Amino acid sequence: MAFESIAGQQQVKERFAHALRADALDHAYLFTGHEGLAKTAFARELAVALVTSCGGCGACLECSRARRGVHPDLHVLEREGDLIVLEQVTPLIADLRLKPFGAGRRVWVIPEADCLNSESANKLLKSLEEPPDHVVFLLVTDHLERVLPTIVSRCQLVEFHPVSDEVVVAYLRESHGLDGVEAEALARLSGGAVERADRLAEDARGPGRRSDYLAQAAILSAGSRAAAEEAGAAFIDILGRHHAQIGGTVKDDLARRLPELEQQFQDKRDLKWHTKRAEERARREERRLRRVAAQDAVDVLGAWVRDLWVVACGASEVLCNRDREAELLAAAVAAPEHYARLLAVTAQTRKDLYLNIDQRLALQALFARFEEVAESA
Repeated sequence: MAFESIAGQQQVKERFAHALRADALDHAYLFTGHEGLAKTAFARELAVALVTSCGGCGACLECSRARRGVHPDLHVLEREGDLIVLEQVTPLIADLRLKPFGAGRRVWVIPEADCLNSESANKLLKSLEEPPDHVVFLLVTDHLERVLPTIVSRCQLVEFHPVSDEVVVAYLRESHGLDGVEAEALARLSGGAVERADRLAEDARGPGRRSDYLAQAAILSAGSRAAAEEAGAAFIDILGRHHAQIGGTVKDDLARRLPELEQQFQDKRDLKWHTKRAEERARREERRLRRVAAQDAVDVLGAWVRDLWVVACGASEVLCNRDREAELLAAAVAAPEHYARLLAVTAQTRKDLYLNIDQRLALQALFARFEEVAESA
């Protein structure tokens, strides 16, 4: 099946495997659940299965084209700024009546449906309600409450749920070769989100940023003002190096993509348009990955503080950082209320990072609030 690469979500897999076999799909679905549950990856895999004559075998040229984004019947509508605007939806509506080029369906994937503004959402409503028979919409959101209710009402709602620690541990063992206490710790830190587990595993096998962040987190949560200033600067430097790596990776990916476009589009105007789109997509992807990296960094800090609170409450059996138990037992010297206040600060900062704010300033403000909590203790 096309969904074998997606860990967990067994009910969702079985639902769509049956629908594909019976050729009984609805015209519009909305995949929802918190971030990191592979909703967009699932939507893309489902889209591949729908537009390929093989049903998404994963081994043929047609599947390869669909996964690389060059299949004529598979379209992804991404925001080009902060929102998906009317100018993006209008040509989509005009394009719906075109017949499929291949297997009988045309599919539109909208990864951030909550970014449709009111004009673009209202423009899309009629097509979601009564699209041509050959059209399927796959919408995705981390924030169902931000999606226009009339959009929600016109889609079949598909809920993704966090997977169990056991499933994540098995996934880390099979996909990343991790096992034992380290795998258990990463599974708990992932919060049941496989995409986050992937990032943690890749870090564990490579740069080891989690260890670097935790070294600074231990200092930041200890309450020494002089040491905390240096630790805060070091924490931000670690993130800065990660951002630089992200920029290099995105640049390399774009460099590999451009020759493909040159082969695909012989007309200079078409090539120029698609090249511009690819460059815009690369810039959006870099911004997204930079934001995710900052959120992951704050999550590492938050998990450390959460574990200090857990130890202070006498419940060390539920630690997230199980591979750091000895360090946490030695470091948890304050009252539970102290760590609860620090945890509230990290939670608010993580929410702030979802917005388009300066990440360095957000982290500096976070560390300043840590100092305020320490001084008031």
